[in-house]
Amino acid sequence: MREKLNWSQMRSLKLSKLLTYCLIVILVVAFVCIPFISRWYISISNTDSVIRTDAFIPVCVMLVICDIFGLTAANSLRKLIANIGKSEVFIPENSQCLRIISWCCIFVGATFTVFGLWRISFFLGAFFAFFMGLIMRVLKNVFEKAVFIKNENDLTV
Repeated sequence: MREKLNWSQMRSLKLSKLLTYCLIVILVVAFVCIPFISRWYISISNTDSVIRTDAFIPVCVMLVICDIFGLTAANSLRKLIANIGKSEVFIPENSQCLRIISWCCIFVGATFTVFGLWRISFFLGAFFAFFMGLIMRVLKNVFEKAVFIKNENDLTV
């Protein structure tokens, strides 16, 4: 049985869609601008010109990896929001979307951890990415349980 979303829920959902599309655009633009972002980061973080030259490729690699995982997570978030807009909340596909988002966060955390061995400041980013991945894993588990309960209730009616 599909429930209709009220006006405030619809506006919230539209805002979520808009923000998700903005995030995707930002990630695509960031992907194109990775060399410029890398040069900027290196210019503000070091005074040693030898380290500046050696850091360019590792920073670019880290940004490419993180951007790919970010785009993957944002696409899964887009699918999740689309399903919620269709009033398909407790379905296995939504659990799969949350699983993908959680793994993307965990892989970004792992990437930041590796680069944290090179620059200690990346450990902070790793912490936040791992924490977000943990939260998404918990939400995924809650959704899976809700899908199971919904399917059981559908069978008993």
